[in-house]
Amino acid sequence: MLSASWRRGMSCVLVTSLSMFLVGPVAGEPVTVFSGKVLASPGTSPRAGVVVRLVGATPDASYAAQPTASDGTFRLEGAPPGAYRVLAEAEEGAYLAADGFELAPGANRPVALTLAAASPDYQTTATTTTGQAPTGLPTWAKWTIVGGIALVALWAIDSVTEDEDETVASPM
Repeated sequence: MLSASWRRGMSCVLVTSLSMFLVGPVAGEPVTVFSGKVLASPGTSPRAGVVVRLVGATPDASYAAQPTASDGTFRLEGAPPGAYRVLAEAEEGAYLAADGFELAPGANRPVALTLAAASPDYQTTATTTTGQAPTGLPTWAKWTIVGGIALVALWAIDSVTEDEDETVASPM
């Protein structure tokens, strides 16, 4: 018969590998970074307070960066790779900066967005909406949850194996 410490060790390995298998898709999510700078027309002065948003094919596939800094820079992390529309939401309205923008896994090349006023014949602005953070939990939060579940499972396995040890009679 196998020793209790060997069984505990194997149960820890089993629980850890099982949790890694179940969380595999979460850990394997490609991390994307979309960054750049927003400039006012004619493209020389930075625009602060502009929210850059990636909008996917479905309404729930919308990811917004924090408002641009005083130097016009923005950074958006966590949107899944795919095709998006790039919107720049300023006080005066929303600008469609790109349609069919392909976001690749990993760090993407920084972009420069220049906001120009719409011509009087063709209105391109829309009502400004407040930017919101990407939906879903960040990867670190998912790993924290999995770690907590693994610890509870290890504690339960340890409790069960301790009870088995007490019921086995010693040969001495």
